[in-house]
Amino acid sequence: MVVIDTLRATTTMATILEQGALAVLPIGDVDQGFALRSQYPNTLLGGERNNVPLPGFDGGNSPFDYPASVVQDHRVVLTTTNGTQAVERVASAPFVALGALVNAQACADWQMQAENQGLIVCAGTEGNLALEDVLAAGALVNYWPETARSDSAQLAYALFDQWRHNLVEGIRRASHAKTLIAQGLERDVEFAASLNIYSRVPIRQKDNWFIAE
Repeated sequence: MVVIDTLRATTTMATILEQGALAVLPIGDVDQGFALRSQYPNTLLGGERNNVPLPGFDGGNSPFDYPASVVQDHRVVLTTTNGTQAVERVASAPFVALGALVNAQACADWQMQAENQGLIVCAGTEGNLALEDVLAAGALVNYWPETARSDSAQLAYALFDQWRHNLVEGIRRASHAKTLIAQGLERDVEFAASLNIYSRVPIRQKDNWFIAE
């Protein structure tokens, strides 16, 4: 299964790994993050609540918080309002990957190679369906064979197809994107609309950390 939180957790975690981090661990609890930093001294803490970086953490939930100069050869623990919570909710799934527009084709390829992995979980925003996540799901479906597309997959694809030539504008229509822009995070929104800039997929390992494959 692929978990998607386009704005911004899965986009950010994919970026963290592409920038050279050893591994990334999405968690739901802030206190757990501090405990993990004590357990793994080479660990950075990142996260937010209501889009605001957490006190005592090394970064927030922006992909721009994690350049190679910061994350190279480090582990990163991330906790966010929506995305990392969604990853925790699928803890019992045998295989979990992290997807977004930034690695859509790589995720779709992984799904097609892995047996029975044609499932996408959209994190949403505060329990509600999020346009940007459905849009990214449609980008994955774009690379699926038509015979593998359910009705819900077709709906996601239709949304992606509508905006495929202007993904920034498509994402900007999402309510969460409007919130981020109002908070001065427009650059994050625009970056999240970058299609297929990464060719690897964050895959959960047996110890629950994700590495890029």
